[in-house]
Amino acid sequence: MEEIIYKKINKLIARTLRTPAYLILFVTDKCRMKCGHCWFNEEWKKNNLSGGVLSFEELEKLAESIGAIRFLSLTGGEAFMRDDIVDIGELFAAKTKLSRYQIPTSGFDTDKITRDTESLLKRLPGIPFRVDISLDGPEEIHDEIRNRKGSFTAAVKTISELVKIKKHFDYFDLGIITTISNKNQNLLEEMAKIIEEINPGGEWMVNITRGDPRDSEAANTDVNRYIEAHEIIRRSVADGKMGSHSGHADAKLLTAKNIVRRKTIIDIINGKGKGGACAAGSAGGVIYPDGSVYPCEMLNKSFGNLRDYNYSLPGIWNSPKADEIRDYIEESKCICTQECFLSISLLIRPGAVARILKERMKMFL
Repeated sequence: MEEIIYKKINKLIARTLRTPAYLILFVTDKCRMKCGHCWFNEEWKKNNLSGGVLSFEELEKLAESIGAIRFLSLTGGEAFMRDDIVDIGELFAAKTKLSRYQIPTSGFDTDKITRDTESLLKRLPGIPFRVDISLDGPEEIHDEIRNRKGSFTAAVKTISELVKIKKHFDYFDLGIITTISNKNQNLLEEMAKIIEEINPGGEWMVNITRGDPRDSEAANTDVNRYIEAHEIIRRSVADGKMGSHSGHADAKLLTAKNIVRRKTIIDIINGKGKGGACAAGSAGGVIYPDGSVYPCEMLNKSFGNLRDYNYSLPGIWNSPKADEIRDYIEESKCICTQECFLSISLLIRPGAVARILKERMKMFL
């Protein structure tokens, strides 16, 4: 019965929204790093991408087909490697009634990242914008994981410069993301001290290696380390050394959602999670650099390619193929630890919504 209900819910969401409210858009397949924990690696790209990267003109056609985007993640690869990344941000803000957007980055090219960030903030005044920089260990470990010497120093420099920018724009937020792998899982306390120092009062998010990483050993992680990381975060936030989401009206609600999401991921890792009830492919979706559209990053089933639909995202999003894959997600009880799509899925689960509201209420106390 529950499976039937969620099939109907997701079809209703897709038909009502017409396009995903939460969109992860890969604007490039290029990256300066070769991270051991990365699933978006050479093998994946060889097996799944065809055709060149969407041009600005193609992205313009895509944007014109979208009514509204609640949250847009411009990613890759390294999104800041596109010379027109500021124009892309401005394009989607102008065409899609954009509510909030984000760019994750390695932080390697400090000058370009800070210049583009400031340009986006000035060109799109008042639209909440967040940059998340990856930091995966102290210097030696970070550089080893990223397979690039000097990547730690560059990331720290970029964080320092963005902290300065944040003081001048109340709608800008800066976060640090660490992906737990076999290389850094025993260095969490050390990592916390580094992050408290370089981004005081900022948010630290911890993910766990997922998919088929470039280094197969990277996924050999201890779930207890993931639990430990979030206990460290909880203590640091309570002590005022770290913060949470900021820069927009929904920030505290997102923080509450993240608390529930962490607990959900721990349950999944421990084998206690329940599959299905997933909003991937209805409320949220992914577009890869070649224009192929997927329900999420972890499910290797494509809705099709925008180039075959005259760049109409509503057309592909509400196609029979899309309906078939949405039904498959519920029928197969699909389950994963992908943070972005767990976030939107929690919002269609009554029990999870109640827990989120409970966590939000605690913030008033």
